[in-house]
Amino acid sequence: MRPVWIVPLGLLLGLTLVSCQPALAPFHLPEAMTFKDLVTGQPYDTGQMRGKLLLLNFWAAWSPAAVKELPELAALAQAFAPKGLVTMGVSMDEASPPAELLVFAERQGVRYALVGPGEKLLDAIQPLESIPYTVLIDNEGKILARFRSPFKPRDLREAIEKNL
Repeated sequence: MRPVWIVPLGLLLGLTLVSCQPALAPFHLPEAMTFKDLVTGQPYDTGQMRGKLLLLNFWAAWSPAAVKELPELAALAQAFAPKGLVTMGVSMDEASPPAELLVFAERQGVRYALVGPGEKLLDAIQPLESIPYTVLIDNEGKILARFRSPFKPRDLREAIEKNL
């Protein structure tokens, strides 16, 4: 029979170890790097975002290359979110209703935030060379890497791992 104090001691030790992990810092993005809520069109609040890296994927449902990348991006988002990666899909699809885009992306396995570009976002990211286009940004807003379509999953994964 275990002494009664072993269970509370184990719980206390577990909580202590969890609380020792460094808290993720808030993002400090440049003023021009803004987003719109995909459904409402209202400004998207990035003030609550916490992490080390921001992965922006500019995509459109009409682009076969963009659609092909979505499952890989979803897998990377899921794998690296616990380590501080924040992933956002920036829809460049102006013709499709937002609700249809959300359903479409969900069918592709996307579980990260989907937004529209803010008024000056494309100027801040220039040059936006193609759709899809993926950008890796640190939490101070500095662009660390750019990936034109089609990106090589290994290269993107290595860039994420290197900067986390």
